[in-house]
Amino acid sequence: MTMRSTAMASLALALAGAAWAAPALAQSCSDDLQKLSQRRETEMATINTLIKAAKGKQLDPSVFCGKSGGLMTAENAMIAYMEKNKDWCGIPDDTLDSLKANHAKSATFAAKACKVAAEMKKAKEQAANGEGPQAQPLPAGPL
Repeated sequence: MTMRSTAMASLALALAGAAWAAPALAQSCSDDLQKLSQRRETEMATINTLIKAAKGKQLDPSVFCGKSGGLMTAENAMIAYMEKNKDWCGIPDDTLDSLKANHAKSATFAAKACKVAAEMKKAKEQAANGEGPQAQPLPAGPL
């Protein structure tokens, strides 16, 4: 076999390997995205359970704040994977943009809930220490 035919055979093997690997790469992306999506859906189910349990009443901000951390982590992981592997996995821009927009809404809502929870905790601590707003004394004497 000549040097040229060896090079051509190597190129042919490389191309055949690439053609065989492409479905494997796509399968890897699919598997990874499915795992990340399932993790996100599990966290969303936790949040939805909280909402259903409230039965139309206001959610406890401290409980929601604690539970929203899992959703934030899952969405951050999914966004990071999609950004890193966007071209390799063939992820459309609009899919990534949609996930980022939903994540921004979730993050804003979670931040508000955590802020309210922190304020409520601080107010309870101040009330327990007698530091909170004091009630005005009632007027004494004849009216």
